[in-house]
Amino acid sequence: NIVFVTGYSEYAAEALSMHASGYIIKPVSADAVHAELEDLRHPVALLPNTLLRIHCFGNFEVFVDGQPLVFEREKAKEMLAYLIDRAGSSVTTEQLAVALWEDRIYDNTLKNYVSTVLASLRKTLRKVGKEDILIKTHNHLSVDPDKIKCDAFDYEKGIVSAINSFRGEYMSNYSWAEFKTGVYVSMEQDQQQPYRLSKK
Repeated sequence: NIVFVTGYSEYAAEALSMHASGYIIKPVSADAVHAELEDLRHPVALLPNTLLRIHCFGNFEVFVDGQPLVFEREKAKEMLAYLIDRAGSSVTTEQLAVALWEDRIYDNTLKNYVSTVLASLRKTLRKVGKEDILIKTHNHLSVDPDKIKCDAFDYEKGIVSAINSFRGEYMSNYSWAEFKTGVYVSMEQDQQQPYRLSKK
């Protein structure tokens, strides 16, 4: 799209012959610019204002526009990690509590604490405009994988860059992630297996 902004009205016909998207005569007003951008010859799909990128290989880390996301509670970060590990499958408050506080009994005190941590997680994501990655229904919580750029998700889709980035470590900062580490190691070994000719 080309929008001409000029003080010379006599070139408008020439601009149209070049298939320009717009022609604004000076002095320019914000309304005139806005009107031209709303009516472009080739409409532009706007990209999200921020990109949320999640690294699961190695330690679990979250980045917004290339900068590490700072969580006010470490358990809120771990809660997000657990939801990412579930890759869109929902979990109950009790399942979250059992996974993240495995040494504690699930009672009203712990249930309230889980709610406090979830509120902290939502607040952190809201600050960067990404609270919409969380899907909350009655007593169930999940993430929307389509709104997240994640190396683990890409790995499972067979994307080469993600496969090459796996070094045998998955969310190393969380003990509950060990099972999935084994799954990825097994997948990696399967990918590296040479093809064998069957004997006839």
